[in-house]
Amino acid sequence: MSEVHTHQPWADAEVAARELERRLSLKVLRNEPLAEHTTMRVGGPADLMVTIRDRFALRGLVRLAASRGWPLRILGRGSNVVVGDAGIRGIVALNRSAGYDVDQVAGTISFDSGVPMAKASTIAAEAGLTGLEFALAIPGNIGGAIWANAGAHGGEMAAITTSITLLRADGSESEISIADAAFSYRESRFKRPEGGSEVILGARVTLTPGEPELIKSHLEEIRRWRREHQPLGIPSAGSVFRNPPGELSAGALIEAAGMKGVRMGGAEVSEMHANWILNRGGATAAEIRALHDACRNAVHAQSGITLATEIAFIGESAA
Repeated sequence: MSEVHTHQPWADAEVAARELERRLSLKVLRNEPLAEHTTMRVGGPADLMVTIRDRFALRGLVRLAASRGWPLRILGRGSNVVVGDAGIRGIVALNRSAGYDVDQVAGTISFDSGVPMAKASTIAAEAGLTGLEFALAIPGNIGGAIWANAGAHGGEMAAITTSITLLRADGSESEISIADAAFSYRESRFKRPEGGSEVILGARVTLTPGEPELIKSHLEEIRRWRREHQPLGIPSAGSVFRNPPGELSAGALIEAAGMKGVRMGGAEVSEMHANWILNRGGATAAEIRALHDACRNAVHAQSGITLATEIAFIGESAA
C-alpha cells in the first residue's frame, strides 16, 4: 500500500496560480476534485489544475514549472489511473493539445500528445490508412498510449510509431526514434526513472493504405467486441493487470481464483471481465487498491503467478 498522507496544501500554490494566470494566461482551478477528471471517478483534489489546449501552452507550462521548481503532473484522459483519496500536491495539467497532420502520400500522421486514441483511429480511417484501428479500444490519448506502449486487438503503439517529440525539463526539445523509446510489452523508457523528466509533445505514426470499407468494418467489429466483453458505461480504469507470459490472461486467472464479482465497499471486480475493477458508486481509491491487492494475492495463492499492475496508482492516500 502507498504511504499515508493527510491533505496539506502545497505552500506555493497561490503564488504559482497567480503566475500561471499572468504569464501563461491559463485558467487555474484551485483545490479541484480529480474524481471529476478520471474515468474511475475517484480521487481527491489537485492543489492547482489547468487545461492545456496546444503545444505552445504545454511548452510554456513545463518550462515555467521547471524554472520555479513547482511539482507538475501531466494527466491525459484520466483513463488508466487511480488518484489517491487525498489528491495530488502541486499542479495537475489536463493535456488537450489535439493538433494533427496527415500525409496520405507518405502514409504518416503526426499527432499532438493530447489527441484521444479513439479520435486518432477515426482520423486514420478517414484518410484511408489502416493500422490504427486498435486505438478505438483505448480510452486514453496519444501521449499516454506512447508512455505505456498501449495496445489492443493485436495492435500496439510500438508497431506503428516511427518518432516521438519530447520536451525536457530544461526546456530542450528533440525528436527520438522508435529504437530510443525502448518499447516492450506495456513498457517504454518514459515509465522508467530516466524518462521521468520528459514530456511527450507528440508522435508520428506510419500506416498503410487500406480499403475504406474494410477499415470501417474493422472499427465496427471492435465496437461490437467491446460492447459484448467489457463493462462499458460503468466507471473504471480499464484493465487492472497485465496479461502474464503464456496463454492465460489476467482475467482468466482472477476468475479462477474466485475473485469475480467480489466487492469491497463501492469497488467491485466486474462480472463481465474479471480484469476490470468497477466503481459501483461511492468507491474510494483505498477500496480500489485493497481490491486490487486481494486479486493479486488470490491469483498468487491459487496459481503461483504474481500479476503485474497495469493501471497507475498516483497521488496521496487519505489518513
